[in-house]
Amino acid sequence: MSISDKPAEGRLMQADVEALDLAQKSMGANAFAWDGRNRIKASQFVGIIAAPGIRLEILPKIDKSENIETRGTLIKMIAAALSIPIYDGDITPLNSQDQDFLEILVLVFARRLASEVRKGLTRNYKRQTDDLARLRGKLDVTRQFTKFAATPQILACEFDEFSADNALNRLLACATSLLMRKTNVATTQRLLAEIDAHFAEVSPVTVQQALQEPIILDRKNQRWSVCEKLARLLLQSLYQTVHGGKREGVALLFDMNKLFEAYVTRLAQKTLRPMGYTVWTQKPQKALVHDKEGRRAFITKPDIYVKGHGEVIIIDTKWKTLDFSKGNFGISQADAYQMHGYARVYDATKTILLYPQMHDKSGAFASWTFENSDTQLQVATIDILDETKMAESLLSIVQLQGNSLSGTEISQRYDHASLAAQV
Repeated sequence: MSISDKPAEGRLMQADVEALDLAQKSMGANAFAWDGRNRIKASQFVGIIAAPGIRLEILPKIDKSENIETRGTLIKMIAAALSIPIYDGDITPLNSQDQDFLEILVLVFARRLASEVRKGLTRNYKRQTDDLARLRGKLDVTRQFTKFAATPQILACEFDEFSADNALNRLLACATSLLMRKTNVATTQRLLAEIDAHFAEVSPVTVQQALQEPIILDRKNQRWSVCEKLARLLLQSLYQTVHGGKREGVALLFDMNKLFEAYVTRLAQKTLRPMGYTVWTQKPQKALVHDKEGRRAFITKPDIYVKGHGEVIIIDTKWKTLDFSKGNFGISQADAYQMHGYARVYDATKTILLYPQMHDKSGAFASWTFENSDTQLQVATIDILDETKMAESLLSIVQLQGNSLSGTEISQRYDHASLAAQV
């Protein structure tokens, strides 16, 4: 993207870029960097960066996808990474060319929260003290005879009140109040205002206080778990003070490498576990070497480890672009060496480098065999826009021996697993 000292269509002002840069640095991220003197270049981070008067939306580049589809997919990937159950039904009605990624996420939060507050706020018994004309609860004898010895008509009372003023509601109320000021969509503002009215008896707190208060979710208030996670996510990103100053910014940023890994991992778990396979992420963490005393060194952490029915398959996800003009597709030596190490350490039958779909290529399109071994190194891509097709594609890539399924059977098993996850 080009930078200009004067306003120009399709260009950012120098002052805007500097303000956005401060906002992203407050999150410890580098979503973009200077590319020469008058250009900035996006990195692996996606999301929203904003400063007063300017908002920059950075979306992942997904093959054959418009911004509307991309935003919906990005939200599902974030939900997978943060273990927040968000489904297609939450997102599809919200897709609009006029709403950026942040506005869609805020509306998802508002709709979920509105549904819960209409059922009633969670309440807890809270110890209260008050000086009343009539006894309520029990008498605080010490305070009565020290403070009101000369005025016995006033009673120092101690009692328990069934109150909505608790840490969970203070967090949700704080997020609601802040988002009302941040959203630019009138319908979202009205919905948040309706929600805010339900928190009338909840004490206002600062964002810092809301995020620091410990919250315990148990079987009585578990229904608030999604709202609580979304509130934390949005508060942490929307309330940023740049270098301790008073200027507010917004930085809701995610590493696409981690999102892609989490999204594919969740899909693999949902698809393969019902078929009797173990699916782990970042483990079992075997060592590359050990010394004569048995002390391990160079611990390995495969992205996805699949085991079952006599096979071990290691999948390593890469949010990178392949170069189809080269014989090795531009795969780095380091990535190839890493997969060879996994093959040896885990005695894998197959290793797979998995990339997002590009240039109409989907599925496994290249396969090599490691020297002095029967283990394969496959290169594959996967379409992340449709989860059912993703499941079919993943199973086709893995090609579990003796467990070949038709596309219909794959879809049925995937739909069953998806339904079980929502119940």
